[in-house]
Amino acid sequence: MPKILVSFALRQEGVSFERRLTQRSTKFGSVLGRLHAQEVAVYWLGIGVRDEDRFKRTLRDLRPELVINSGFAGAVRTLLEPGDFVLAENFTSPELLKRLETVRLFEARGRFVCLEAIADVATKTRINSEGNVVAIDMESARIAAVCRKLAVPIVSARMISDRYDEGIPHVFLGKGIRQMKDLSDAIAFASRMIELRRRLADRLTELIAGIG
Repeated sequence: MPKILVSFALRQEGVSFERRLTQRSTKFGSVLGRLHAQEVAVYWLGIGVRDEDRFKRTLRDLRPELVINSGFAGAVRTLLEPGDFVLAENFTSPELLKRLETVRLFEARGRFVCLEAIADVATKTRINSEGNVVAIDMESARIAAVCRKLAVPIVSARMISDRYDEGIPHVFLGKGIRQMKDLSDAIAFASRMIELRRRLADRLTELIAGIG
């Protein structure tokens, strides 16, 4: 069974990382393989964790020694840029925070806020004004809660996809194309995400090597 399970909201987020695994097979709804000497599984949560019970069953079936909750997040802190790798300290096991103090992979560390819907710029601005938050996502709180309940150590480390002052293009929110700018924004964002997927795979590979 895999020593490490890496979770993403969507398969598209982790496809570059998944392709790095050798000896791939499918079991318990996950892709299992090897990353160098490490046994790794990749699991897709669905946006907002579509089926929490299924995730619990997967943890019980695979019995990983560590969960890495990854994928993308929206920046709240003003200095963060797309491509920055950020550690969610409030959704990472305390004992692992200590070990990660010497791992120099992160552009920032701090508190994440988990939302029920994709945030617009106004929502990010409000969250930033309410306290010391670095980024937002839609899965980390629920995944961390499950891991705590099942006594599985977790690291929550995500890559910034959008700055504090930008939202996700309308096309990706199912709102269609209203004007030509919507199309150009969508093309630019899609190109960005292709590059960021590769960068995320690099960082996760380094993180696994560092933790291992």
